[in-house]
Amino acid sequence: MNRMRATASCIRWAAFLILILVLLPTGTLRASRLPIKTYTTADGLARDFVTCVEQDSRGFLWFCTAEGLSRFDGYQFTNYHVEEGLPANFVSDFLQTKTGVYWCATPGGLARIDPAGSGPSRFRKYP
Repeated sequence: MNRMRATASCIRWAAFLILILVLLPTGTLRASRLPIKTYTTADGLARDFVTCVEQDSRGFLWFCTAEGLSRFDGYQFTNYHVEEGLPANFVSDFLQTKTGVYWCATPGGLARIDPAGSGPSRFRKYP
């Protein structure tokens, strides 16, 4: 009987030590700060005033600004304005649907974006 109590006591102590060893490292881990980069017109952003930022399924960041739509690929910006087919330069929102279609909202109406298109044919306007 004493032997069973001693075995049970050893098992409890072993479980306790394993629990301590598992939990102890998590308490000593430190959170690290991620680098933050601020982008401006000097970096190629269409305008410093940004109304919306969205990431698409391919990893591009889309910035809606008061002077157009900016797409960031991680290295450089590609900007789209009225000259490229936007209904208006002020872009208030951006959306990618589940089927992969891109939309942006402007005061001049909605625009469906065809990334493979070029020039004004890239945008289909819906006033």
